[in-house]
Amino acid sequence: MNRRTLIAALVFAVLLIAAVALSYIAQFGGQQSTDQEIWGQFGDYFAGLLNPPFSLIAFLALMYSLVLQREEAQRNQARFESQHTIAMKELEDYAKEKLASELLAVLKDIDQRLDVVRKTVVSPTGAATQLTVALMVAEGNRLRASGASSPSYSSFVGIASESGTVVEAAVRDMATLVAEMKDVLEQFSQYRGTAQAPLIVYYANKTYQMLTALEDVGAVDHTTREFFATVSDKHH
Repeated sequence: MNRRTLIAALVFAVLLIAAVALSYIAQFGGQQSTDQEIWGQFGDYFAGLLNPPFSLIAFLALMYSLVLQREEAQRNQARFESQHTIAMKELEDYAKEKLASELLAVLKDIDQRLDVVRKTVVSPTGAATQLTVALMVAEGNRLRASGASSPSYSSFVGIASESGTVVEAAVRDMATLVAEMKDVLEQFSQYRGTAQAPLIVYYANKTYQMLTALEDVGAVDHTTREFFATVSDKHH
């Protein structure tokens, strides 16, 4: 109850008491009596007239106080629910960012191991030009786009099927790591909106470049390309 309401209630009570007192004086005069019985009658008069309205006012004040308490409780409940919702959202966002960071760490590790494979030299010992897996991957993508042919790339694809060769081992490792990358990225969809999303897409696009060579060797099927193409819009 605010201060203005309290003042209004106090003024009303004073006016009511004054009205009852003035009414008594107007009816019975204002001479002070020493008779105890008359004072008792005066007290009964005041109590009989003032008790009902004051009791009603007290009851209404109590009801008004209960209404205010209920409204305040509802406002507190609404604030609590709002704060709870915000806290749960922040916790959910934190959990997503944390898991996405862990996911990114795994992708970085796989990519680093893929980099080692990319640097593997696959040209014959003593060859004039040193060919690496990375060069063969780039050559495969170029040929797929142009429709041309390349003896060195054809030789690379052929040797990749010969068990025990350096080329076969490198291609096998590359296919295994790409499969691992695919398994990890399958968990990525729920973290697409996190701050880590651009880096995750970067690693997916980087891995995508190796699929042509792996397809030509027969190490992966077309579903692998379809999967990596859905990670970002770049290859759609």
